Amino acid sequence: MGVLPVAPGETGFTAELGRRHADLFEAFYEHPFLKGLREGSLAREQVLHYVGQDYQYLTAYVRCYGLGLALSPDREWMRFFHDGVSVILAEEGHAHEALCAYAGVSYEEAQADRLAPSAQAYINHMTAAGHDTLGVLLAALLPCPWTYLWAAARFTGEAPLDPDHPFHGWWSFYAGAYESDKLARTRELLDRVAAEAGPAERERMERAFVTSCHYEVRFWEMAWSLEDWTPPDGS
Repeated sequence: MGVLPVAPGETGFTAELGRRHADLFEAFYEHPFLKGLREGSLAREQVLHYVGQDYQYLTAYVRCYGLGLALSPDREWMRFFHDGVSVILAEEGHAHEALCAYAGVSYEEAQADRLAPSAQAYINHMTAAGHDTLGVLLAALLPCPWTYLWAAARFTGEAPLDPDHPFHGWWSFYAGAYESDKLARTRELLDRVAAEAGPAERERMERAFVTSCHYEVRFWEMAWSLEDWTPPDGS
């Protein structure tokens, strides 16, 4: 096993999830697509496929935050989802733009108009979670920021990031402080909800979290394999 996504001594529902499902974080880190991002060896078409799909995915992810707003019991929760939407819309494109610069295209040129099957399935899963409880939705939303920030901290913590690395801008974005506060807040709120939830809801929360972790790995696979809606027989 590699680097655990939780620190020694951490407690709470999300810490338990991180320890129990550390193998999924490791699968995320060791996938060939992320390895290619670490090594700077990805093909241009893989980079562009990822950017186009992630643009559409994050657009749908924002809509899932809208479901969170609808489920919010008070203004504290509303502010959390509102602020999360603002960060995604204002900041996340910087990571995409760094990859577009490598590929030599504008951000607008890289944007796709349809989600690939795996990305669409991921969004369908999170949308369904948004029609359950606030805890289930938050558990489904958590793996996206957690896996990225954990992977970036791990990679950049092993050695200084070479300023000439072809994906320097992408790595430095996720290794920065931009989302760390939001991640900590998400975990804090999910821990609070889980502490008040019954066993059945906590089980659904864990299942939603695990499913999203699997989809995070499959998102890499989608980008790596250039997955689209072409039928399996190639016709």
